Amino acid sequence: MAICEILSKILTLYPSSISRGKVDIYEHEAKATVRKVTWINSDFNYFDPTLAKDMTAFFQKATENELFWKDCDGVIIFEHDGKKYMFITELKSGFSTQVIYKAKTQIISSFIKTNMVLHLLSCYKLEDYIVKGFIVGHPPKPDFIYNVSKADMLKDNDIKIQHEFARKFFIDNKEHSRSLKPKDLYCLKGLPLGDRGIFQNIELYFIEVKDGNSEIELDVMNYI
Repeated sequence: MAICEILSKILTLYPSSISRGKVDIYEHEAKATVRKVTWINSDFNYFDPTLAKDMTAFFQKATENELFWKDCDGVIIFEHDGKKYMFITELKSGFSTQVIYKAKTQIISSFIKTNMVLHLLSCYKLEDYIVKGFIVGHPPKPDFIYNVSKADMLKDNDIKIQHEFARKFFIDNKEHSRSLKPKDLYCLKGLPLGDRGIFQNIELYFIEVKDGNSEIELDVMNYI
């Protein structure tokens, strides 16, 4: 069977579903305390999250770069006023610099894999889409904020990179959002991705779920 035929079957095995008005994204881990995000106020194409997850085994064999070994909880695309959006959501119950940094990496990984498959469709063009990522979890504790504020005092290593990322997210920006280009993402350094392999920029958000709550409803109109 020709390789193009094999790849085309991916879209049959993992079809997207149309959700009218709202779509639910779940965290299925048994011990999770943040379990569901409901996006509302549009008609959504929702991609089966196993689309990216099932590609992970291939990347684990093909590359030592752990970026491709990670996945997020859900990818949706929708259109509003002639603009097309791709929202990538990752739910997190724990809170640490490592957890937040990993969530960002999961979002980037799922984007690359989903984008790779969508390019099999003649109607899909990455340049038509505004890409946004959402880390959804409980609010940070005071000791977390104190620790990340001291990022400059750490030695240059992976821990400092994680702390600096969190500091710019939670201290330098009161909205808990950042607009990033590929060159700003350490996990992409050295990867030979072409223009069609990665976005020109991504806006990342941290969305707080109140302590004691396990789910949240988000209106896309607040993020476009």
